[in-house]
Amino acid sequence: MNGRFISSFQKVGTFRIVNGEKQGGNVASYFCLSDGSVLHAIAGPVNAATLLREARWVIENRKMAVSASKGDIEKYRAFFRKAHLERLRQEYRGRAKPGPLPDDTDIAAATTETLAKMPLGKGRPLQAQVHTLLAAYPLVKLEQVYPVVFEKILGEKVSTLPVLEN
Repeated sequence: MNGRFISSFQKVGTFRIVNGEKQGGNVASYFCLSDGSVLHAIAGPVNAATLLREARWVIENRKMAVSASKGDIEKYRAFFRKAHLERLRQEYRGRAKPGPLPDDTDIAAATTETLAKMPLGKGRPLQAQVHTLLAAYPLVKLEQVYPVVFEKILGEKVSTLPVLEN
């Protein structure tokens, strides 16, 4: 992981520490380009094997996207749109069909508000919702997408409050 990625974190929710144990809160992991464009995300905590599998998926798809797009950002974006749609079809076999996808012109103008209005299928698996979101808005900027993942998919509230200790 350290050879391919730079790890960082940002606290966007709050939780309590009671008797040394964390209560509440959640986590989302993002794989981004250096400009903050999101290639992939994982909603919720996962084990090390799952995190590594998802990292490998990003690495392999990024290599193929670079080769296939030959520097054309729209082809690169289209590659990741297709990759997320394929994951939906393979892993959720028709249970996770996305609704109509916006045109590429809508992606450039994506805001947190437009992303939040997108139907992701409440009750569907968390990762199916993530793939639906990133198929509709491939390479969306992290600052637009993290509130949607945290609040709409994970059901948490973005907060700047400090950690509470009892």
